[in-house]
Amino acid sequence: MLLSLPTEVIERIIYLACDTVRTALRSTCTYLCKIATPIVFETLVIDITKSHFFNSHDRTSYFGTIVSNKTFTQYVRHLHLVSLKPPSRKRMGPLDWILFKRLREKSSKDLERLLVIAIPYLTSLQSILYDGFDKRFLENSALWKQISTLPSVSSLSVHGWHGNRIPITNLPNLAKLNIIGSDCLSSVAVLIANSPNLSSLGVYHCFHPASLFPPSLLTLFCWYPSGTYSFLTELSLCGNFTLRRPEVPLLVPHLHHLRSLELCIDFIPPEFWASLQVEQIFVRQLSLTILKSEPVVFDYLCSYTGLESLFLCIRTGSRKAARRDVKRVNEKHGKTLVQQTCELPGFSSV
Repeated sequence: MLLSLPTEVIERIIYLACDTVRTALRSTCTYLCKIATPIVFETLVIDITKSHFFNSHDRTSYFGTIVSNKTFTQYVRHLHLVSLKPPSRKRMGPLDWILFKRLREKSSKDLERLLVIAIPYLTSLQSILYDGFDKRFLENSALWKQISTLPSVSSLSVHGWHGNRIPITNLPNLAKLNIIGSDCLSSVAVLIANSPNLSSLGVYHCFHPASLFPPSLLTLFCWYPSGTYSFLTELSLCGNFTLRRPEVPLLVPHLHHLRSLELCIDFIPPEFWASLQVEQIFVRQLSLTILKSEPVVFDYLCSYTGLESLFLCIRTGSRKAARRDVKRVNEKHGKTLVQQTCELPGFSSV
């Protein structure tokens, strides 16, 4: 641990340790504790899958410690919540499934109640990561109301947002939002439109059996008032999405500040890349998965200089044509391109 500390801190510890008086060891330990405490308690992980959270008394004692120790809570910057996840149905009978649902409901109810009490004490909290499939957490208005009052929360990640309407519509300082889920875009769009400082957005939209057609990318921006647009600099969109040609002129104005773009969806119309070129939206980092090599993509990439990072996956088509297009990009961005991975048809990488 000492090796990971800044040089000036290590020098200070060595200086104290060299003191010849009896207080040398105490001074060194006190100083090290002062430095290490914020590092150790920077991330708070509450994993309900751990055995010590199954007992109601243990949960109450754990959160009671958090609430009573204000010295500890002031150091918490990142909160990671993990809920019970259903195991494979193949390994569970009907009775096992009923017992699991009851356990998850009881544990979640206690966890939410204790979190509502503890959240206001996390005054320096900057990021929240929720990993689970429990709709009770996502729909708890009291909990999200407490979270929305924390001035430093700038990052929110939800892994497992499936068809639930989240009661929070505004995080004043939200700058980074990452969502993994399905049938949740309408709720996500409200939060996006009400987050004026949002600069980084990542959405992985899973396939949902109830959805007859993939949702449009434009859904994410549908709650913006007419004439107002996002200030996104990083955008990552993967999974079950669609983008129709008539929607391109409505989407592109939201991308004027874009510096990093990741797209992994089934179809991207050529008009999208042509519009980026016309509007001079030139990204520095691009991660792209496409079905086949499309000239319009490489025309866009070769219309400017300054590309720094490129990940390109071309699933089918002519490997020869793909290699030729990649060579064009290398010639154009050879001076600035520092990271490149290209997976071409035939399982080859260049």
